[in-house]
Amino acid sequence: MDDEKWLALPSFTDKFETAKRLIVEKLRRQCDGPNFVDEVTFDKQTDQIVRFCDRTHNSIPGILPEESTPLANHLQQGRHLGQIPFRKRTLGANVGDTTETSRVHVQTLNEKEEAGEAKSYVQGQQYGPPKKKPRRGPLPEFTSVTPINTRTTRHSSEWYENINMREKFNRRDLDSLKAIYGLIQECNNPTISGSDASTSFRRLRTRLHQAETAYDFLSGVLIKKSKLLDEGGLPSVFSAQNGIFPWDLRADSLALYQRWLYGRLDPHLLVGINTKQKKNAAGKSMKTYSLNRDYQGLRSANCSGENNLTNGQWWPLQICALRDGAHGEMEAGIHGQSGKGGAYSVVMSSGGYADIDKGESVVYCGTAGFDGKPSAGTTLLLEALGLQSPVRLLRSSALPASNRYRPQKGLRYDGLYNIDSFSVLDAKTAMYAFAMTRTKGQDPIRWQGDERRPTNEQLAEYAKIRQLMGFSN
Repeated sequence: MDDEKWLALPSFTDKFETAKRLIVEKLRRQCDGPNFVDEVTFDKQTDQIVRFCDRTHNSIPGILPEESTPLANHLQQGRHLGQIPFRKRTLGANVGDTTETSRVHVQTLNEKEEAGEAKSYVQGQQYGPPKKKPRRGPLPEFTSVTPINTRTTRHSSEWYENINMREKFNRRDLDSLKAIYGLIQECNNPTISGSDASTSFRRLRTRLHQAETAYDFLSGVLIKKSKLLDEGGLPSVFSAQNGIFPWDLRADSLALYQRWLYGRLDPHLLVGINTKQKKNAAGKSMKTYSLNRDYQGLRSANCSGENNLTNGQWWPLQICALRDGAHGEMEAGIHGQSGKGGAYSVVMSSGGYADIDKGESVVYCGTAGFDGKPSAGTTLLLEALGLQSPVRLLRSSALPASNRYRPQKGLRYDGLYNIDSFSVLDAKTAMYAFAMTRTKGQDPIRWQGDERRPTNEQLAEYAKIRQLMGFSN
C-alpha cells in the first residue's frame, strides 16, 4: 500500500486494521527465514495495547504508524519490525492535543541472541510437522455416531439448576429440611462419640425415613434452600470416607439424593399408579391397578444388574416395583428377555414352590413346563446361568411367616444373586431348582434392627392408603 492510499483511509479504525493486516503478513513471511519473529508474542502484545487504548480512550485504537510518517517506513525497519510508535489522547486535554507515549516492542530473534537465550535456527530446516494439504471434496459421511460420557464428577440435573428461587414457600417446611442438614453437620463433628453419636444417628435416621415417605410439602425451592443436595448435605453422608455413618444411613441418603436430584419429590407410595375400584353385575367390587404412562419416573426393568436400585428398597405392591424398574412383571415371579441376557429378576413368594431361603443363599424353583420341556421362566433362568449373569432378588410378604427374611408388607429388594447351578426336581413337568448365592460386597439384607425395611414410617403411610381404599389393616 502506498502513502496516498494509507492517508486516504477515512478513520483511525480502518488504518489500524489495515496496518495490523500488513504487519501480520510480514510476520508470516519472516517466520521461515533468518529474521524470525515470535508471532505469538506479537499477538499477545497487540492485544494488550488494544485493551489499554480502549480503557484510556485513545484516539488511535491500537498499533498505528504516525500519520505524518509514511507507512512504508514503518514496515521496512531493518531486519525486524522494531518499535512502532502510536499516539494517545491525554485525559483531560483538548481533543487535538496528543502526546507520544510508550512504544510497544516485539521481541525478536536478534534481541534473544543479545540476551544469550536464542536457539540455533537454521534457514530451511524443518522445526515441526509439515503443513497439511488442504482437504478437497466433501467430508465423508459417518455411519455410526456414539456419544462418549467423559464426566468424572456428579452432575446436577437440569431441573435442579433451573429452579425458580422466587417461588413462595412455608418457613416451617424449610425448617424441617434444615433440621436434616443440621443433624448431618452434628454427626460429622469429629468430637462426637459414644452415646451422643448413637443418639444423633438415630435422630437422623428418623428424619430421613420421614422425608422419604411423609414430606408431602417438598418443592424445588425448598430443596435448594435447604442445601441438602450440596456437598455438605446428603453427599457428605453417602460419600463419607471416614466410616462415620452407619451403612444404612449411607444407603438411605443416596436413595433420597437420587430421587430429589431428578425431581421426583412426591413421596406418595403409589405415585405413578392408577387405582380404580370396579363392580361387576353381581355387585362385587374389586380394586385394579395400572401404570400411569405419563408419569416421568417410569423406568424399564429390561436390564441386568442393580438398575439404580438401593439395597432394601421397598414397595407396597408389585406394580410399584414394575414402575421403578426392579421387576418387569405385574404378577409373574421371573422377568427377563430371551436371547438378551435371560432372567433379570425374580420374586420369592408363596405358591407351593419348594423354595429354600437361607438369606445369603437360596434355592429358587422355576415354573412347571409341559411334556418335559422347561417353561419360559425356567428357560430364562437357564440362560442367565449360562451367561453367569446375576439376577435381582425381591422378597415378598407372601412368604411363609416362618421365614425371618420376609418383609412385613409388600416387596423388598435384597440385592443381586448369582445363579450357581440347577437340579431337576421333576423331569415330567420340567421343574428345575436353582441354587443361588448373594453377590459379595453388598450391604446386609435389611430384615432386622434399625435398618429394617419396610420402615415404621412406610408401614404407617401404607396403612393410611389401605384405609382410604376400604381395606382393613
